[in-house]
This record gives sequence, structure tokens and C-alpha cells, in this order.
Amino acid sequence: MKRFLFMAVIFFNLIFTNYLTAQDYAGESMAIGVGARPLGMGGTFAAIADDASTSYWNPAGLVNVTGVEVSSVKLTKINDLDTKYTYVNLVYNISEAVGAFGVGWLRQAIGGIPLTDIKGDIIKESTENADNTIYIAYGRYIVKGLAIGTSLKLLLGNYPALVYNSTTSESTPTTINYSGFGCDIGLFTNIGDIMGVKELKGLSLGVNVQDVYTTISWGAIAGVSEGSTEQVAINAKPGIAYRLPISQFEIIAGCDLDTKYQIIIHAGGEIWWNKMVGIRGGIKSWGGLESAGTQLQQTSDWSIGASLRWYFIGVDYAYVYNELTPVQYLSVIGKF
Repeated sequence: MKRFLFMAVIFFNLIFTNYLTAQDYAGESMAIGVGARPLGMGGTFAAIADDASTSYWNPAGLVNVTGVEVSSVKLTKINDLDTKYTYVNLVYNISEAVGAFGVGWLRQAIGGIPLTDIKGDIIKESTENADNTIYIAYGRYIVKGLAIGTSLKLLLGNYPALVYNSTTSESTPTTINYSGFGCDIGLFTNIGDIMGVKELKGLSLGVNVQDVYTTISWGAIAGVSEGSTEQVAINAKPGIAYRLPISQFEIIAGCDLDTKYQIIIHAGGEIWWNKMVGIRGGIKSWGGLESAGTQLQQTSDWSIGASLRWYFIGVDYAYVYNELTPVQYLSVIGKF
């Protein structure tokens, strides 16, 4: 008990320190989410957490993966932008006693960015920015029906920039690099198992505390900047889900919350037939933000998707609509 209390004090101290020092909108490249299946349900997955993408959504859910599962997801199109989005990962659930491990790589980039000087003249026709996040996750049961997990993150990226020389009045293209590290902590529980009540076996709760402590260090630019370090704001993401098997069908419904800057509600569900064919939908409802005394409200995003499983191979598709532009994702899954 003393050890548990000591760890709890450290944990909440990290959260409180992070809250006081976090920089607004730092690390936003990690906020989109991964996996066509969760994104097709509006980003609802903290309490479902049963495929390889849970390394991102809730590392405690790694215990729900059977054997080895690999998956990848690509963003198929965003209008005419040269946008690249790729996530590949692997999960290996060794045993209930040992636990489950996961490793993943998320890369997001936008190419074709022109660099222009203060006069509007193009200095470089095309450049690219890139954000990379490497996840190393672990989850295991601590008691029957209750699992805990953590995901360590390595952040690497680069952004194009121009350095202006006031003496020569010339602008020179350069690249600003950054690196960082972070940590998520997750919990997952099946209410029926933890309480020993058969009728509640389909009810699950999950919480992923994203960026318990995550920092990003920006590189220096000779003669301009000595570099800087910023901290990513914490996001406590609780969720609830329920599974209802009916003959050859299974209905799964869930709801998650984001609490980073505002309360964002993610709600979604899916229907599976014989664990082979699935359809789903979801909604992401943004909370209001106040700016200069004005209440700002963003229109809710909505999403739909479908899945096909055949032996050890699977494909997931998601269509996500928002105010800016529709986005499509495609995932390929393998189970062994």
C-alpha cells in the first residue's frame, strides 16, 4: 500500500507539473488518431481497445489482442494537397502472465510547400514538413478484469523555414528540426470480470492519460535562435463501451471524451456479422472555445466505415467528414 501511494503521488505530481508548464497546441500532430476502424467510429476506442491500434488509443488494451497482430493505415486523399499519413504497428500478446508488447511508427507530412520571402517572391518551389512518432507500448493484467499499460513515445520532425539576412536583404532556406519524448498511461477494465457479474460482461471502461509528461526540443538556427523546449498539454481520455452479441451478430457501442483544451465528445458504434463483415459510424462533437469574449463553435465531424476479415487478413476503410475537407483512411490488418 505504501508503494502504491508513493507511485500515486509521483503520478499526480507529474500531471500537475505538466498542466502548469504545457504549451498550447504543442504536439498536435499526435492528436489525429490512428487506425481506420477507430477513426470510422469518430475516434471512440479507449474502452473498446481490442486491435493493434490500441497502442495509441489505450495501451492497457494490448491485453485484448490475441497472439500477434500487425496493421497499417494510410490516408488516401485530402483534396489536392500533397499529404502523407502512414501508421504501421505490431502487437505481440505473449501471455496473461507476461503481458503484451506493441511498437508503432506514425509519420505525417505535407509536401509541395513553397517558401516565399517578405516580398512574396518564391525562394524555393517545393519543401516538405514531417512529423514522426515512434511508440513502444506494454500492457498486462494486474488482477482479473483490470489491465494497466503504458506507451513511451519518441518524437522526431522537421519544418522548412527562411532565414532573413538584414545586411544582404537575402532569404536563405533552412530546416528546423525537433526531437522529444513522452509517455501515456492507460487503464482498461471489463466490469463483468472485475465484479464477477455475468450480466455485465459486455460493459467495459477505459482511460488513456495521454502525454503524462511529453516535451519537445526545437533545434537552434545559427544567428537567429538558440532553440527552445516546450511541453505538451495532458489529455485525460476516459471512455465507456458495451458489446452485445445477438446470434451471428455483435453490436459494439462506445463513447470517449477528450479534455485537453475543451470537452470533445466522441461517440460511435459498429455491427459485425460472424466477425467477418463490419459496418460502423461515429461523430466527434467539439466543445465551444471562448476567444476575446466570443464563443466559438465548430461543426461536428462525422464518420462512417466498413471492414472485411478473411482468415488472418483484414481490411478497414473510413470516411471522415469535417468542415475543412473529407478524409479517407485505409488499413490492412494481419493476425497470426
